[in-house]
Amino acid sequence: MGWRGYIHPPKKTVFFWSQKAACTSLFHFLADNIDVPPVNKRYFHLNSQSYKQGLEAIRKQRYRSVILARHPVTRSISAYLNKFCVYRGKTLQTRDDLEPFAQDLHDLYCVERGIKTDRNIMTFAQFLDTVAALHDQRQKTELPVNGHWETQVPAFLLEQGLRYDAVIHVETLDSELGALAAELGMTYQSRQMNKTNIAPERHAGSLIDVAGCDISKHNFGYENFISPLTLRRIQTLYAVDFQTFGYPPAPDLG
Repeated sequence: MGWRGYIHPPKKTVFFWSQKAACTSLFHFLADNIDVPPVNKRYFHLNSQSYKQGLEAIRKQRYRSVILARHPVTRSISAYLNKFCVYRGKTLQTRDDLEPFAQDLHDLYCVERGIKTDRNIMTFAQFLDTVAALHDQRQKTELPVNGHWETQVPAFLLEQGLRYDAVIHVETLDSELGALAAELGMTYQSRQMNKTNIAPERHAGSLIDVAGCDISKHNFGYENFISPLTLRRIQTLYAVDFQTFGYPPAPDLG
């Protein structure tokens, strides 16, 4: 989440990560630099620490801070497509098809809309509204929501003076992570992991108001979910990420 980090004592570095921001690629990079590599990326989920432990390592032990960053617009679209439209080649038709954390968001969507349905009908525009409602329900600023919908940067930590020594942008992952690996004396092998499948010839027009269960009927791309409305909503939701990483309002899809 950027809210959690893998603390790497040999290189005195905390690698902060977020879901839907090349975390799988990061985990493979870290695994490649372990004498007996873990067989499952879950190892890094289980062995990553909260921002509190990461911050302690940075401040008390002078660890370097590194974070992987992705444009908030493509990250949001990717989260919606992978968790509410198509997952591992399967069209997500009903609530039962969703992962547990996505089921929770579906349930909040139903509460916010005053409806009862097991059909996976939430559109992208409604998804952004529901994530906003989830953020608004946060009891305390330091308590994260599910990492797929959370900001990449905890805003309250910036207020406490946290700054990242290196920002690795997903859009230029190979060059930036490769350069960091060389600086740290680590090996880096280029991989594309868990990439969202995008059709080569895309639907002409917007899909922001199409139900999640129907998205797979169209040849979709990121551009089908970008509009003045969704850009405004994402800028509001993830303002701290735009501010920290310097991304422009709309991503470069070229």
